[in-house]
Order: sequence, then structure tokens, then C-alpha cells
Amino acid sequence: MVNLAMKRDLKEETVYLKDTYEELLSVKKKAEEILQEHHEEGTKLMSTMGQGFNRDVSTYTSQLETFSEIEIKNREIDQLNAKHDSWKNRLDMVNRLLKEPYFGRIDVLFEGEKETEKFYLGVNSFRTLKDEDRIIDWRAPIAELYYNREIGATSYEVNHQEIAVNLTLRRQFTLEEDRLINYYDTSIAILDELLLQALSENSSEYMQDITATIQKEQNEIIRDTTSRVLLVNGIAGSGKTSAVLQRIAYLLYQCQQSLSSKDVLLFAPNPVFINYISKVLPNLGEKNPTNLTIRQLVRVCLSRRVKLEDPFKYLERNIQQETTNQTNVLRSVEFFKFLSNKSKNTVFQQVNFRSIQLKEEEIFSTEEIFNLYENVPKTQTADKQLQALAAILEEELDRRLQEKARTKEWYDKITQMTEEEQEQYFGALIQQDSKGKIAKLAYYYLKKAYQKVFQQISRYNWLSTNILFQKFYNEYSGEKLFLHEELTVDEGVCLLVIQHFFVKHLTQRNVRFVLIDEVQDYSSMQLRLLIEMYPRANFTLLGDENQAIFQTSVDFSTVREIFEKLNFLVTQKNLATSYRSSAAITQLFQKMANNKEEIHVVSVQDEGEVPEFLEAQTAQEYNEKIIKVLKNLPKNQSTAVITKDILQAEYLEEIFKEEVKFKSFIHSKMSVPASGIYLLPISVAKGLEFDNVILHDVSKKNFVSDKDRHLLYTGISRSMKKLFLPYLGQRSCFFEEQ
Repeated sequence: MVNLAMKRDLKEETVYLKDTYEELLSVKKKAEEILQEHHEEGTKLMSTMGQGFNRDVSTYTSQLETFSEIEIKNREIDQLNAKHDSWKNRLDMVNRLLKEPYFGRIDVLFEGEKETEKFYLGVNSFRTLKDEDRIIDWRAPIAELYYNREIGATSYEVNHQEIAVNLTLRRQFTLEEDRLINYYDTSIAILDELLLQALSENSSEYMQDITATIQKEQNEIIRDTTSRVLLVNGIAGSGKTSAVLQRIAYLLYQCQQSLSSKDVLLFAPNPVFINYISKVLPNLGEKNPTNLTIRQLVRVCLSRRVKLEDPFKYLERNIQQETTNQTNVLRSVEFFKFLSNKSKNTVFQQVNFRSIQLKEEEIFSTEEIFNLYENVPKTQTADKQLQALAAILEEELDRRLQEKARTKEWYDKITQMTEEEQEQYFGALIQQDSKGKIAKLAYYYLKKAYQKVFQQISRYNWLSTNILFQKFYNEYSGEKLFLHEELTVDEGVCLLVIQHFFVKHLTQRNVRFVLIDEVQDYSSMQLRLLIEMYPRANFTLLGDENQAIFQTSVDFSTVREIFEKLNFLVTQKNLATSYRSSAAITQLFQKMANNKEEIHVVSVQDEGEVPEFLEAQTAQEYNEKIIKVLKNLPKNQSTAVITKDILQAEYLEEIFKEEVKFKSFIHSKMSVPASGIYLLPISVAKGLEFDNVILHDVSKKNFVSDKDRHLLYTGISRSMKKLFLPYLGQRSCFFEEQ
């Protein structure tokens, strides 16, 4: 009986897949035909666009007729474009589904019904040309039954209403185009067979979506639409970044009438990681939101004239063991509060202003600007005072140009222009008009000539924010501020805070969701700035306290405190299951965790190969062992040699240049190829994964401090399959701890 049932199920699923695939091909063919017709129709419409128009515009009636004809043509074009976009989107969706039409099925018996309904789940929904539902989107409300419910009496939510149902079947598929490779039935969540099959694949150039294997705890994060601040603390390899990308796709689907990718902002740890995650959302049919690092945000918001340390220099400086008192102040929430309070009662001095010039001509001296500032009410906040001053400067400049335009000097300049110059500046020849009309032309000419001065005024180039910065820092700390020629990111962040409170608010109210990966690496100052800039946003914060390898790092209790003091309700989720590394590798990096007694880490992977320690007593022996390992590893897999810092990576690149062709991130275009041998510091490796990892010199001398423990945890957890731990002399004492 069991075999008969299995044969029946296999036949049923094979037929359904075959029929679905044929329907997908039919829609693909139809879409391509319609798009071709649209192209031909559009070409024809554009070629006849100007034909047949009533060109007589001598009367009001004929003008109306002409405008009406133009409007009709514009509507035709709009309709064509809408039709094109609709079928283009449908074609893109079909092409995605043709690779793997669906991955799951649920059978549901609704209350009052006698027969169950079958629902097949895919990365997108699909309706046939006859308007028959074949596949439902994984983000649809009923899909919650697949990810998060047990077989039997259960329910799901639609528009805040609970729908009671009986879930009679959960089936998972492995498909390749129109071929049914395998299927599994399971009563609880996603079956390990399908998950392990997905995890067993080699690392690739881009992060893959996890739609078919979303786990219950990940699903809770993805589908949370009520938390103002969602704080996710997940161990290395727990899929927190994958979950947050699926969360973006889910939010865009659920709020598609009111939310677009432009309203979502994702902060990533480094530029390499931005490239690594760039394909996940497009593969789900969604556009990527704006992706930034905190350094890139500073670069975008600061004047282009300001020099800023490059990304690698920032990472390298941030990973150093020691920080200065100045850096600690610039990262503190206390200094942020100080600046916020100062903006409410600051009165500017002449030293805060600088002259405005156009080439060699001084338009406004610092003394003139300060004298104009004296007319501004000092009861206003600092930013309002400067806005008022900017308006006064524009009015004064405009008055001076009008006055200059009425002089005999400018009357002569305008009237003596050649015909070519008249055409160039005014678009027509000057008639012999009155002095008043010539003055208007002169004023028009001067406005254009002094356009850069107006820009300097509107951009507040006359305000020295550096001097303000130095003044406030001295008042707060009692010490002198040292600004680097290439500003550090910490200095840049503080300048943005000053710009926000004292110049023009950087507030972006259109941003609805801000997602921050590796949140433990953000300073208190950086987090407060982001809250100020995006006051209407819901925040999703994810990280791992044990990967706090940077000096900016804050613990999760501090992150909670920052948001809760601003009356944000924080919901925390913890992820303790490792999906990336083998069980043997997972057990090793768990030993490096500060809170290893508090967390129970589970790995879904097989035991795998035990991490291999490679002892060497001389540099030559050490190098030979690394070369031997690299030569024996599979060429079709990704292997990373990970160093403690950039200096060590540069050193290895030099000494191995004759024997190993590293794909180095230090001087590359910052992308993650699917296979090959890479060389990178831990600061850049963060967030990435590789089939094999060689963690450089895990010796007692190289890894000593508590921060080094975090570096070991981070470096070890980058490996999926094999891990090699070479060291000179004695290995780090962290490996001896139980």
C-alpha cells in the first residue's frame, strides 16, 4: 500500500510539474510576442508622431485642437509603456520560475469545506493565460503554514484576522527546470535533507537566497511587521544576513502599494560585502535598496572638498588594539548629547565665518558676514540663525547685482556686445531698448556670472564647521582637537552631527526601514546619528557580540539602551543554530565565544573534518606547510588565507608572490569570485564565507588579548568545510581553554 501511494504521489507531482512548466513556456512565448509587437507599434507611433497635427495656432480654438491632439498621442504612448512594463515584469518572473518552478506544497482544509486545497510555493506567484493559479508567492500570508506551522489544526493571519485551517500535508521539492529530482514530506518545519542539500553546495560569488529552506526562527524575523526596533543577536553562520535580505523582500511584497526599494536603506560592513549580497533580491524579483557602509554615508554627506580616509585604512585603524582619548570622545553618546544641547543656545563669533570669493574678487569679507549676522535674532536655535543669515546674504548679493546692473559701465558692456555674444547669453539679438530693459539684461547676465557665489551661500561655504568642531571639542574635553588631513570616519561622523544640528538637518523622512548588519561594530555616536537622520524608520539591527572585532564596538545592552532611552520599543531575537560551518569547526569557534556558557550552539552540518593545527618552528617551515596545503586543496572551491590585519596580508602577498597567485582584496575591485585562492584580513572577511580557510599564524604571540579572541572567532567561522591553523612556536592560549 505504501509503494502504491508513493507511486501515485510521484505520478501526480510529475504531471503537475510538467503541466506547470508548459504553462510557464506558454506565458513566456506570449510575453515575447507582445513585447515584439509593442516594439514595432512604438516605433511606428514615434515615426508618425508629428504627422496630421493641426499646425495652425493663430487662434485660441486652433491652439486647443493642437494641444488636444498632442495629449491624445501622449496617452497612447503612456498606455504602450504601461503594457510593455507589465509584460516585461511578467516575462522576468517566468524566467526566474523556469529555473525552479516551486519548492514546496501545502494541502489545506478550510473550515466548512470537505476537500483540501493544494498550494505550490515558489519565489514568485504564477497565473496561467487562462487566469488559473499555479504557484503562490512564498511571502503570501498562507505560506506561513509552510514555514511555521505543524501538521494538524492550526491557523494563519490575513489582514489581522485569524483563519483556522487544518494543515494536512507539507511537501518539499528538489527541482531542476521541468525535472523532479526528489520530494520529502515532513510534519514540522523544513526537513534536514533539503536544508543540508542546499548547504552542501560550494561557496559562490554571490550570497544565495534561502527561500526554500527558511527556518522557523528565521521566519519570525522575516515576517515581523510590528517591531519598531528588531535586534537580532545571531552566532556566526546562523543566517541572520540571509534572513534580513529575505525580510526586505517580504516587506516590499507586503507593503507594495506604499513601499518601494527607495524607502529602504541597508548598511553593510564593507564594500566587498555589498557586492556579495547584490544578487539575492533581484533573484526574488525585487530591486536592491540603497546599500551603504557608514563610511560611504559620511562621504556622500560631506563636501567633496573634504578628504576622507579610504575604506581599508578605516578598517585597519578601527581594528587596532589602542585608541586615543580623542577617538573615544568622538565615538561617545555623551559628546553627541553635548552637541545637541549646544545647538539650542549657540551664538556664533566672527571666527566661525570665512570670506566668500569669486576667483580673485572678495564678495563678502568675514567682517561683513559677521555684521550681517548681528541682525539675526539670537533667541533662535543655531540652524535657524544660519538659515536666516543665508537668506540675508542672498538678498544682499541680489541687491548689489541689481545696483551694478544699472550703472553706465554695465549699460556700455551690454550694448557693445557682438551679435554672437548676444545670441550666446540671451538667446536673441538686443533691440534698441530703454535703459530699464538694458539693466534687466545686465542683471540677468550678472546673476549667471555670480551663480557660483549663490551656490557658496546656499551650501554654507562661508561657515567654518572645522572651527566649530574644534571649539566644541575643547569645551567638552578641555583638550585641543587634532583633525587629520584625511579625516577619519569618526571625525567625519562628528562633522555630520554638527552639520545636522547647526547647519541644515540631514533628516530623510521618506526612509521607512533601516537595516544595519554587524551592528556591534557601530559606535554610539554613529547609531545616534542614524536615528536622527531617519526618525520615521523602523530599525532592524543584526550582529554577533562575539564578532566585535573593532574599537567602535558596543555590546548589545548598550545598543538597546540607546534606542530605549529615545522611547523606541526593542524586540530581541536570538539565533543559535549554525548553518555555515561543519560541526567540528562550529565547536571550535564556539570555544572562542565570551558567553559560551550561556549559549547552546547547534550545527546542522555533519561533523566534517577536524580543524588541522600546523606547528612550525621556523619561518621557512611555516611557509612550506602553507604552500603544501594550498596545492592540495580542490581548485574548484574557494580558499581564503585570512590574516589578523592588512599589514600581515601585504607581507604574505609579497613572500608568496612567486608560488601563489592570490586574488587579493587589498588592491582589487572588491568582489568575491566563486573559486580560487584569496588573501584578505579578518576585517574584510567579516560576513563572507569560503569552502576552506587558512587562518594565518594563530600563535601565542599573534593572538593575545580579548579582542584577539573575537578575531579568532570571526576568522574561524568563515570556513564551511576545511580549516587549517598554522602557527609559529606555540599556539594561542585561547585554544587550550576548555
